[in-house]
This record gives sequence, C-alpha cells and structure tokens, in this order.
Amino acid sequence: MKLRHTALIPAFLIASLLVLLASASAQTDKATTVVNDMITALGGKSFLEVREIQASGKIFGFKNDRMAGSDVFVDYVKFPDKRRTEYGTYRIKPTEIINGDNAWGIDLPKIEAKTPADVKTLQAGFKTGFQYVARFVLNRPGLALQHVGTELISYRSHDVIEFRDSGNLLRLFVDQQSHLPSKIQVRRSGETFIREEQFANWHDFQGIRTALFIIRFKDGEREREIRYDNVSYNPGMADSQFSPPAAR
Repeated sequence: MKLRHTALIPAFLIASLLVLLASASAQTDKATTVVNDMITALGGKSFLEVREIQASGKIFGFKNDRMAGSDVFVDYVKFPDKRRTEYGTYRIKPTEIINGDNAWGIDLPKIEAKTPADVKTLQAGFKTGFQYVARFVLNRPGLALQHVGTELISYRSHDVIEFRDSGNLLRLFVDQQSHLPSKIQVRRSGETFIREEQFANWHDFQGIRTALFIIRFKDGEREREIRYDNVSYNPGMADSQFSPPAAR
C-alpha cells in the first residue's frame, strides 16, 4: 500500500502541472486576442506601418500636482530612434533632438550635446512609450504576453496585459468595449517606481485612431499633460531634421 500511495504522488504533481500550463496558455491566448483587437481598433495595418509622426499642440508641466508652466510645441518622430521637439512661437525655437546614440539641446547659438547617460534615459523613454511599444515590441517574436486580470477605469471594464521587454515591466490597460488603450504603465529596467501614460479624446487621422489628450505620471505624481491639435502620419522627413545645425 505504501508503494502504491507513493506512486500516486508523481501523477498528482503531473496533473497539477498540466492544469497550471493550461491556465498559463489560456492567459497568453486571451492576451494575444486583446492585443490584436487593440491594434485593429487603432487602425490595423495603417497603424503598424507608421514610421513618421508629426504632431503639434500644447504641453503643460506640473509640480506637486500644480501647473508649473506651459508652452506650444511641434514634435517630429522618425522610428525607430529619432525625435525632434521644438518649443515656443519664435522663428528660431528651442529644440531637443534625439538621434540614436546622440542627443542635443539647442537654443541658438548654443548647442549642447547630451551626456551618454542622458541619451540613454531619453531613448529609454522613447522606446517604452506607447507609440513605439505598440509597433515594435508587441509583435516581437518570443514576447510572452499575459492577461493578468481586469480593472474598472472610469466605470468601464479593462483587460490588463502584462509583459517584459529588455528588463522593462509593462502593463497595458485596454477598454473591453472600444478595444482602445486607456493607459500604459512601465517600470523601466533599474528603476523601482512606475511611470504611466493615460490616453483620452480619440480622433481619426488618416484612418488611424489617435489620442489627443495624454497625461504622464512618474511614481504616482502628475508630470505633464499634452493636448494635441493636429497629427500627421508619414509626412516625409529628411534625416537632416534630426541633426544639430552645425552638422548639416
């Protein structure tokens, strides 16, 4: 009897393991379905094929949850690693440029090259932002997506999708009715706090669903609000736009 009882233990463990594997597989399948539905809602192939974004609007900075300043801006993005942001209304505008392993702060005649540490931080922000993640991370071979539950946001049920990429932990919150993302949370590699982007005021531009209102938080504290007034996809951008004037 003892031998027979002992023989049952491995069978029980195997059965338990199979149940766990089936549950994990179901979570992955559901997560994949949620992500695919989200991409379709955002514009499907048109959304995924975007390689350039030009956007303009107004940005509001916050400190201790109070508005600390505001400015108008024009933003130029060229995937996978280029960004140019111009601020203000003057003919010659203060500008920040990110281009691969280099970045500059420009306020002519002053041109200041960013340190390698600063560039790394800027690129980390660029490559954990929703626009990049949705196009270049979610379809990465071998990426393990997990459906980790549901959450009520503004009285609407959301699926919560979790995944890891390059040491970063990310969570997407996707509206079950519209299939659009309401927010993305990121804990970057080497950090202990959460960064969050919230999305609202969705409109169509060139067949692509676009959030015109974005709020960004760092460790639970609101840092900035962005209100876009116009967005253009794949307008055609020269690489020279992403170099400082002296390098042109």
